[in-house]
Amino acid sequence: MAIRILLFSLAFLAVRAVRAEAADDRPAAPDAAFLGMAVATGIHEDAQGLTDIVGIQAAVRAASLPVTENLQVYTRWTGTGTHVVRVDVRQASTGVVVGGATDRLDFGGERVTYFTHDLGGTTFAAAGVYLVQAALDETTVATYALFVDAKDHLTDGPAFMLSVPAERGWLDEKGNANLSGIFEYLSFPEFPATESFSIVTIWFSGSGDFDHSVRISDANGTTVAQSGHTLMTAAVGRMSISDDAFNSVAFPSAGLYTATLFLNGYEVTSYPLVIRGR
Repeated sequence: MAIRILLFSLAFLAVRAVRAEAADDRPAAPDAAFLGMAVATGIHEDAQGLTDIVGIQAAVRAASLPVTENLQVYTRWTGTGTHVVRVDVRQASTGVVVGGATDRLDFGGERVTYFTHDLGGTTFAAAGVYLVQAALDETTVATYALFVDAKDHLTDGPAFMLSVPAERGWLDEKGNANLSGIFEYLSFPEFPATESFSIVTIWFSGSGDFDHSVRISDANGTTVAQSGHTLMTAAVGRMSISDDAFNSVAFPSAGLYTATLFLNGYEVTSYPLVIRGR
């Protein structure tokens, strides 16, 4: 069956990994690449140091306009060094910025990290499509769409939003997505080692049922684990979650592994899974 997947498109999501480059009279900055972003109502760290994201949304349904939202934006990165990240929300039709934050991103020796950007007090004065843009060292790396009472702009292709290693994901009573136990790495005292976890993926809108699976591979591209095939049901204007569980995955050694996501047999995206000793 032919499918339409809105992957990294301007309509929903435009993402490109970039190499941060300084001006000609300065040395090049360390490499960094964008892995994903989510607009939410809350981002918290639990007692184990894992991350929970509450109220992930791609559409705002307001009883009346203007409406002010206290948004938080989760961004996920891989790389090294210290960088400046700017997240803006702007009206697509006019380019007017309605909210934003500038933050310092420091990897601090970690290969994968995340940041919480506080966009509290963002006011949407009119219905329509708004763009959430992330810039790394003044270079735009991602553009997500946020729909404010704008059902007529939605399409029938499922839009990939975010995929992370985590404990679980679910939809709440408002239809927003929630993630708990997101981690940046797994560490073990010795190898080989085994661990159980999930790869949780969030989608927005679309129509129909889709076959979903994830493959974990090592640095040589050899498959370490393959999830079962699950059914992802998409609905126009609604969030969907695919929770691919991996039970007792064996990691023969520390290193950089890769999670690769497939929808109806097509590769959607891949990102690093860090395994290290302690």
